[in-house]
Amino acid sequence: MRKAFHPETGPLADNDTLPAEREALMHLFAGAIGSYKNPHSHRRVKIEPKESVEMIVLASHLLAIVDSRA
Repeated sequence: MRKAFHPETGPLADNDTLPAEREALMHLFAGAIGSYKNPHSHRRVKIEPKESVEMIVLASHLLAIVDSRA
């Protein structure tokens, strides 16, 4: 995520936005992977239904951002 959204060299960085905003988006994507994807790759994590819906909404938003860059 940090390489893909790197504020200066990332292929998914939006050069029409301010550098600080590009950096914030890079951190958002890296944080989402670290917080939601990685734990499930290494152990069983119990997720409540409400949290599952919230995670799906966030993932949908992040995927829309990626799709807009393609």
